[in-house]
Amino acid sequence: MNISELFPYETFPIRLEFGENKNTTICYFQCQEHIDKYLERHKLDKKIVKIDYRDEQSTKSSKKRKRSVEQESEPKSKRSSSTSKSRTPSLDSTRNTSRTTKRKK
Repeated sequence: MNISELFPYETFPIRLEFGENKNTTICYFQCQEHIDKYLERHKLDKKIVKIDYRDEQSTKSSKKRKRSVEQESEPKSKRSSSTSKSRTPSLDSTRNTSRTTKRKK
């Protein structure tokens, strides 16, 4: 089989295949974390399943790495706490009234 037959979905570079001859299950995953969750949830052993990678390498994580505190140079708020006023919620008169609806007969 060529790569396009093994991996018909461009966004799913990991292929999992398990089961017997007539009862074979094929699943596609976006990242290694997703396949690990699937194997754990269905209690499958990595030794009895066949895992193929489209790029011949494992994609470790689908999540982006968070920035460290040192990289953040600008403060989140430029206002000083002494000059900020506390906001009071405004009441909308239309929301506080109860409506009576007529039933259709």
